[in-house]
Amino acid sequence: MLTRIISGAVLILVVGGILVLGNFYPPVLAAFIAIISSIACYEILNNTGIIKKRAATYGACVYALICAFAHLGYTEKLWGGLNSSFFTVLYVVYIAFVALKYNKEFGLSCIGASVAFPVIISYAFSCIASLYAKESGVFYLLLLLNFSSVCDTGAYFTGVLLGKHKLCPNISPKKTVEGAVGGIVWSLICTTVLCFVFKKVQILAIMLIATVPFCIVGMCGDLFASVIKRSVDLKDYGKLIPGHGGILDRFDSILLIAPVLSLFVQGGLF
Repeated sequence: MLTRIISGAVLILVVGGILVLGNFYPPVLAAFIAIISSIACYEILNNTGIIKKRAATYGACVYALICAFAHLGYTEKLWGGLNSSFFTVLYVVYIAFVALKYNKEFGLSCIGASVAFPVIISYAFSCIASLYAKESGVFYLLLLLNFSSVCDTGAYFTGVLLGKHKLCPNISPKKTVEGAVGGIVWSLICTTVLCFVFKKVQILAIMLIATVPFCIVGMCGDLFASVIKRSVDLKDYGKLIPGHGGILDRFDSILLIAPVLSLFVQGGLF
């Protein structure tokens, strides 16, 4: 537990420092997002054993790195019209060549994983930077952490104290219905505080209503990550963060919440 607390504190300091630097020089945050996207791709493709060909794994990591920059508009600024769609098409063609070369060992599941996970991961992480870059970026970023980390922490402690009914025993035996409800309650409290602190009381009602489904989306992201790990008999995606596991172990719920929250913000609903 001590290791988990210390590494968590270090992680907060590192991410906080990156955000501060990124506020003055945005490419710093873009580079950080690109790097963790690439690491996350490596974790899910290599560490899970889903992909056994280095050409596919390393190609996915490079694609995630470049495409994170592309989603944030940097490749278009540097190289004209080279956006994320351009790199995605090239990457799919590359995976097709890999599948042809290793046709006996690189089946449908390998092709699907090689294409889907890097595309999803790079886009999801880039949404975090996109939200932070907006006018109320700090507010949106704290909402994101509220729907994920606050809810998860609240669910854990509520489950330890009051948990009796298993939520998804076949996927995550320790999660309980009481814990899930407690996590949502804590997130509702946090949402209220954030709206008052950032002087957004006029949208408090809609934010409180939205908090419940966003927390549920975060829980689904957490459980989805657990399903993948259980399918390959893996405890953690990586060991990069002592006591927490890998990048995906720490950011699993955010990978679903960030794109959804980004869509809501872009649509003017918040």
